[in-house]
Amino acid sequence: MRNMGSAVLNDECSYQTSTESPPRGAGVVAWLDANPVRAFAALTVLYFVVFLMQSAQKLMWLDEFITFHLARLNSFHDLWHALSAGADPNPPLTYLLVHWCRNIFGEHEWAYRLPAALGCWVGLTSLFAFLKRRICGSWAIFGCLVWMSMAAFDYSFESRSYGIFYGLAMLAFLCWTVSIDLSRNAGVRSLALIGMVVSLAAGISTNYFAVLAFLPPALGELVRTIVRARRLRLGAPMEFTRNSRSRRSGWLRAIDVRVWIGLALAATPLLLYRPLIAHSIAQFAPYAWNKVSLDQVFDSYTEMVEIILYPILALLVVAAVVFWSKERVAASSRRVYRGLLPGWLDSIFAPYRGRTPLTPWEAMGVFVFMTYPICGYIIASIRGGMLSPRFVIPVCYGFAIAAVIAARYVFRNVRYGPIVLLCVACAWFLSREAVVGYWYKQQKDSFYKIVDSFQDAQARVPAGSPIVIADPLLALTFQHYAPVDLARRVVFPVDFPAIRYFRKDDSPEENLWAGRKVLYSMPIVPLAEFQHSAGPYMIVASKKNWLLQDLRKHRYDVARLPVDTRANDLGGFTPLARGEPEFYEAQGDQTPAYQPRVYSRPPAPFQVSQNVPEAKWYVPPELLSDE
Repeated sequence: MRNMGSAVLNDECSYQTSTESPPRGAGVVAWLDANPVRAFAALTVLYFVVFLMQSAQKLMWLDEFITFHLARLNSFHDLWHALSAGADPNPPLTYLLVHWCRNIFGEHEWAYRLPAALGCWVGLTSLFAFLKRRICGSWAIFGCLVWMSMAAFDYSFESRSYGIFYGLAMLAFLCWTVSIDLSRNAGVRSLALIGMVVSLAAGISTNYFAVLAFLPPALGELVRTIVRARRLRLGAPMEFTRNSRSRRSGWLRAIDVRVWIGLALAATPLLLYRPLIAHSIAQFAPYAWNKVSLDQVFDSYTEMVEIILYPILALLVVAAVVFWSKERVAASSRRVYRGLLPGWLDSIFAPYRGRTPLTPWEAMGVFVFMTYPICGYIIASIRGGMLSPRFVIPVCYGFAIAAVIAARYVFRNVRYGPIVLLCVACAWFLSREAVVGYWYKQQKDSFYKIVDSFQDAQARVPAGSPIVIADPLLALTFQHYAPVDLARRVVFPVDFPAIRYFRKDDSPEENLWAGRKVLYSMPIVPLAEFQHSAGPYMIVASKKNWLLQDLRKHRYDVARLPVDTRANDLGGFTPLARGEPEFYEAQGDQTPAYQPRVYSRPPAPFQVSQNVPEAKWYVPPELLSDE
C-alpha cells in the first residue's frame, strides 16, 4: 500500500523534474501548492457568488415547483401520503431539506435551492480532498475548476434532488478511499466507513438513481480484493490492519468484510422505499418522456459534461500517446527525436519520476464514474424503464479526475503549463456561467412578455374569463409569477388519452394530477368537467399543444387571437414552455347560443371517464361512426 503522506506530495510539488526549472507563473502555482485550503476557500466564495447570481436570475420552473409545494406540507405523514399518491417519483429527503431551509431562511428562491447548492458544494469539497491527497494543490484546484465548467454545475441552483445526490456520490467515494487507506489511523478509517454508509443511504433517500453511487466503491473494492488476493498467492508482503489477522485463510483474507457490510447497510433504505418505487414505475414508465434508449447514453455525455468533453477526450488521447511513446522508446531512440522536437514539446516526453496518483482500485472507481451513463442504461433497462442525463450527472467527477491526472502527466514540465491551464479553466467556467446567466435573463424577459401581452389579448375575450394553460411547463410558473388577478383565473385541464396520443408522454400531467387535492391551488380538472361548465375562455398554448388538437378533433371552434407574444426564449436547460405560447379563444358548452362556425355537425362532448389516467386509449370522434 503506497504512502500518501504530505512528504511525498511536497517532493512532487517541488518541480524538480528533468527540466530542472520551475514553470513560469510558479509564484502563483507555488502559493496554491503551499496554501491549498485557502485557495479552495476562495474557490468556495466564487462558487456561492455564482450560485446566488444565477438563482436571482432564474425563474423557478415545473420541477422546482413540485419540490416547492411538497416542501410546504406540514408533516412527514402528509409528505409520505403525497409521494405514495405519485405527486413526485422521488424519496422524501430532498423535500425535508427544502422544508427546513424555508423555515430557517424564509420564502426566498435561493433558500429553496440552498440544499442543492450545499449538496454540489459537498461534492466539490470531496473532489478537492480526493485530489489534494494525491497531487499538488494547484492541480487539485484545476480539477475543481474543470468540474465547475461542466453543465452539471447548473443543478447547484435548481431546487431538485440532483445536486444533492450528485455531491453525496463523490462524498461516498472519498469516504471509501479513506476507509481503506492504511496510512490513516483506525479511528479515521472507521469514521470514513460510517461516512460512506451515510452518504450512500442519504443519496438513495433523495433519488432512486443514486443507487448508481454504489458502483464506484463496490467495483473499486472488487479490484482491490483481486489485487490483495494476487499478492497473497505470490507470497508478497502485504499490510493488514490489527483485526485482519483472523482465522481466515487463503483468498478470504483478501476480502475487506467491513466494506461489503457497509455497502449492504447503506442499501437498506431501499426496502422502505419499495412501495414508492413500484408505484412510480407503474405510474410514470408507460408514457414517460425519458424512456430508456441508447440516445440517452450519448446525450448524458454531451449534455452533462457538455462541450468540455471534447478537449478532455483529446487530452486523454494525447496522454496515452505520450505514455506509450515515452515508455516504449529506447534511450538511443530518444537521442534521435530529442533534437527534432521544440524544447517545450520535448519536456512533455521527459522521464516521469513521480508515483502513480491512483491505485488500481481508485482508477477503477474513476472509470466507473466515467461510464455512469452506460451503467445507468443497464440498470434502467432491467428495472425502471426511465433514464435521463440528469440521473447520471456524477459522470462529471470521472471526467474531471481523468482530465487533471492526464493534464498533470502531460504538462507537468511545460514552462507555462500549470498557470495557463488554471487560467483557461477559470475563464471557461466564468464565460460559461455568464452565457447561462444571459440565457436565464432572456427566458425571464420572454415570460414577462407573455404577461404583458394579456392586456391586448383580454380585450378580445369576455372580462374575467378563465385562462386555460394546458402546458404543464408554463402553468405553475404563470400562477406563481403573474399578477394575482390573472393567476387566480388559471385552469389546468387534462385529457390523458389525448395527451398520450398527441404528445406521446404524460409524465408532468401525472405529477400534477396526483397532487391536485393536496398540493396545488390551481384547478386541475378533467377537460370534460371544465368544458361542460365553461363559457368563452382564453387558451395560452403553442400551436402544437395537445389541447388545441383535442378540441378541434371534437369539433369545437378554436380561434387564434392576433397577439404576438414574441416569447421565443422560454426553452433551454430548464424550459418554461413547450414551444412559443400564443393566445387562443375557445368556447365551452355554456356559451350562450353557441353555434360552431367550422363544422357541419355539432361538437362531440367530452366524457370525464375518458379523460382520467385510467382511460387507456384515445379515439377521435371523427373516426367514430355516425351512430
